[in-house]
Amino acid sequence: MSDTASAPQLTLGVDLGTSAIKVVALAPDGAVMGEGAADISTHSEQPLQAEQQPADWLLAVRSAMRALSKGLQDSLGAKWAAQVAAIGLTGQLPTLVCLGDTKPLGPAITWKDGRADVWATSRIDAARRAHMYSVTGMPIDGRYLAPMLQFHFADRIAAVRTVLSAKDYLLFQLTGLRLTEPSTAAGYGVYDFQQRQFSKELADFWQLPGALLPPIQGANTLAGGLSAAGASLLGLREGIPVSTGGADSVCASYAMAGLDERVVSISFGSSAVVIGTCAEPRLDPAARYLLTPHVNDAWYGREMDLLATGSGYRWLCHLFSWPDGAIDRYAAESPPGANGLFFPPFLGGGEQGALWNPRLRGAICGLELRHSSADIARSFLEGVFFEARRCIEVLAETTPIDAVMICGNLVHSLGSMQMLADVLGRTVGAVTDKSPAAVGAALLARGIADGAQLPDRRARYRASIQPDEATSAIYAALYPQYLIKASQCE
Repeated sequence: MSDTASAPQLTLGVDLGTSAIKVVALAPDGAVMGEGAADISTHSEQPLQAEQQPADWLLAVRSAMRALSKGLQDSLGAKWAAQVAAIGLTGQLPTLVCLGDTKPLGPAITWKDGRADVWATSRIDAARRAHMYSVTGMPIDGRYLAPMLQFHFADRIAAVRTVLSAKDYLLFQLTGLRLTEPSTAAGYGVYDFQQRQFSKELADFWQLPGALLPPIQGANTLAGGLSAAGASLLGLREGIPVSTGGADSVCASYAMAGLDERVVSISFGSSAVVIGTCAEPRLDPAARYLLTPHVNDAWYGREMDLLATGSGYRWLCHLFSWPDGAIDRYAAESPPGANGLFFPPFLGGGEQGALWNPRLRGAICGLELRHSSADIARSFLEGVFFEARRCIEVLAETTPIDAVMICGNLVHSLGSMQMLADVLGRTVGAVTDKSPAAVGAALLARGIADGAQLPDRRARYRASIQPDEATSAIYAALYPQYLIKASQCE
């Protein structure tokens, strides 16, 4: 198709992820017309350090847009950019950017950086933690922007003009506006979800001057038009409407499961993000999940994040000099239960699933000379899936969960998907989009472009996998044993 007059009105989604920038172009019916990606480097020279350079993000945005453009030129013609109706943004959360007058004052501190965990935890006793949870919906630790700021920038705070998360910084680069919206504001650690504003009390506790916090707009509203600088960065025309977007977790969940309380989404990336939706602000009495505003102001996400799933997968492949995908292949050679091995996968310096414990560490329990690399591979996957089950069972205490939608590399292994369905004892469906978060952001952009009802994308998903009754029974018996082993990993 080269006639732009008959070309679809595209919406773009830009996902500033932890390991890559991903961009997608979506047609009005929800079809992905093109995509591009570019990797991002993380600096981890010190223990628990995980920093990125915002300048690298912008270089990656340019590279990803060039890849997108090349594909769209082949399918839609050289004038495809004239068909872009709106842009939606999403990004890793919470990742701290301290903005000076015009530029960041240093590297971005990503959500994977655990250096502030012990310090922040020592400042919050049980009563204060419970109070913070009641206000923010967040089980606060050192990986939120407010404690990050105090820990990493206390000696430079006078030079800070605005505190932004990663997606908000990208919005600033594209529009010149310093704004956030509820789902991203939640990652600041001081957002009052009931009052829908930043809490002065909590900001004061973290010694975060209120003047440094950006204004909060409603969920998925028009932020502004693409600035000249933003147009140059993306290779598009100036003035295209840009949505405030949303946090990567809720954008991905929206693309995968919509707003359905009985369907849970799991995004398997560097971490595994488990989200169930609810049409009311439902806090957990034990603070086992975080309650985050969703892409719609009337909805909330109940979220639990397993910190080191994809990163643990890559670590194990590197440790054994296995090629990509080998864990799934080896795991299929070991029987359910991995010949007695249990592998609590707490490899990221703590956990933020249903446990929220920075002291947890991974372990391989029951290891003997008789065990093979296949047993280790299977026990790792089973450990990840047992933790996913722990999260889903928390959500199921108040809402029946009928199905689980997943995305990530896992969808390319039918054996591992079957294992997940068997461990969970629930139907599992696969979303094959490379970046559901970017797709979700593009869907939101469609809403601000023409106000049209957003398309239902579920018909595009792979047929679901049912649990095998016999294998599920085996895992049901192993699950309590796993919980005991995992409880000994502190």
